[in-house]
Amino acid sequence: MAGFKKAYERQKEGKIVYEDGIINGIVLLAVSELDDVEVYNHDVSDSLRNRSIKVKFNKDSVIVDVTVKVNYTKNISDVAFKVQEVIRHSVETMTEYHIESVNVHVHGVSFEDTPAVKNEKPSSN
Repeated sequence: MAGFKKAYERQKEGKIVYEDGIINGIVLLAVSELDDVEVYNHDVSDSLRNRSIKVKFNKDSVIVDVTVKVNYTKNISDVAFKVQEVIRHSVETMTEYHIESVNVHVHGVSFEDTPAVKNEKPSSN
């Protein structure tokens, strides 16, 4: 697979090179930080994960397509908006790219219950 490289040159600062795998990793990290959403088939294999995150490079911008599963207890449109904002913020702050659009495809609903927080103190009887 040929890697896409984009070089940025700054005066007196050198050259920065990004490959397409960097953006995929940033998107995967951004989505994994959110509760109640996960990249579709992220645990099966790398090839399926690569199909779940697609990055298209334009001259000065990036278009990201991500396929996710959402927990059944959450509002899908709210979660999709949050995914868009987190991906946009993460990619734009970690790289020199401008995000043209983030397309979120909800491909499934997860019926797994969220893990309960165990902050209860054991009773001393």
